[in-house]
Amino acid sequence: MANPLESKHIAPLYRAITLLDRLVEKGCASFGYNNGVQIYSESFAMPLVDSRADELIALLGGADELEWAKSLVLDKSQAPRQGKESCVLDVLALLAWRLKGWRKGPFTLASPSCSLHIDSEWQSYMKWDLLAPFVQIGGAKVADVGCNNGFYMFAMYAGRKAESPQMPQSLQKIVGFDPSGLFYCQFAWLNHLLDLPIGYELLGVQDLPAYVQRVGEKFDVIFCLGVLYHRSDVFATLKSIAQSLETGGVAFIDTLIFDINDVASTLDSSIAGLPLALSVRGSYAKMSNVYLLPNLSALEGWCERCGFESVEMLAIVPTTTREQRKTRWIDSLSLENFLDPNDSSKTIEGYPAPKRAYIKVRRK
Repeated sequence: MANPLESKHIAPLYRAITLLDRLVEKGCASFGYNNGVQIYSESFAMPLVDSRADELIALLGGADELEWAKSLVLDKSQAPRQGKESCVLDVLALLAWRLKGWRKGPFTLASPSCSLHIDSEWQSYMKWDLLAPFVQIGGAKVADVGCNNGFYMFAMYAGRKAESPQMPQSLQKIVGFDPSGLFYCQFAWLNHLLDLPIGYELLGVQDLPAYVQRVGEKFDVIFCLGVLYHRSDVFATLKSIAQSLETGGVAFIDTLIFDINDVASTLDSSIAGLPLALSVRGSYAKMSNVYLLPNLSALEGWCERCGFESVEMLAIVPTTTREQRKTRWIDSLSLENFLDPNDSSKTIEGYPAPKRAYIKVRRK
């Protein structure tokens, strides 16, 4: 199996990340959570006084690109830093720009005199704030499947205050799983600054059972957010999660759902109550890797057949352009481009617009 970190486009970025210790000390920053992850260090404002970072800057495009990257960094007056003496945060900003697209976030890096805001496509704090009151991870072994750049794992470690706050030091273990080399590099860039004991495996959900067999322990809590509808075999996916949980372990799952009332408001109740799923033909909201959108009854049935009990519905939430939208930190289109321009209640293909169910399930 090819190493995603050795691919043509990722290898230079990964090499740049391995050189970060020439720029700034590992674990130099503190952090917190408030509508995103805020990372703070006085080191960010330090000027580039020697040549230690020259190889890193050259990998990222050289001095001209570094000068351009200063347009991303704001000084205390909220003005771009272009024309000013180069500092550590300017180099970090250039690397962050090379690591586009930033799907999950946002992240803010700040010092007393300058700051960088990575305005991700997804305002991921909205999802985490919805889930946090239901999350109990004290002393738990936790997995985040499809973890992207690790936003939710950083949020857990920030000790997000909720109805049942969990202190970071009480976590026994957190491991993220995602096969994307780009997302791993984003995570590695962030965690160089924080140096948190978070694991990251370049594996997909299908690899979970083999992983737990290899390490000899299962998880107490698994997050599987925004993954299920991308899997052509939802039963195999749910079984992989169940098999990787301790007996009585909990999984938090969010997935796109199909509400038949969105297309037929006067349907016979005996039909509306059946477990049904929308089989996507071609693409859904311009995503060709979306296969099945269940209604709530079907979703509950899937979970029960795959080894779960106690299916608890936490929320049903439409996806809006407040939560997902185009920013300069992604190069692709976003939700506003995926909806019918004349009717935002429908996707561009004519399906009902995205709606998500958040559930908490327990392994039998």
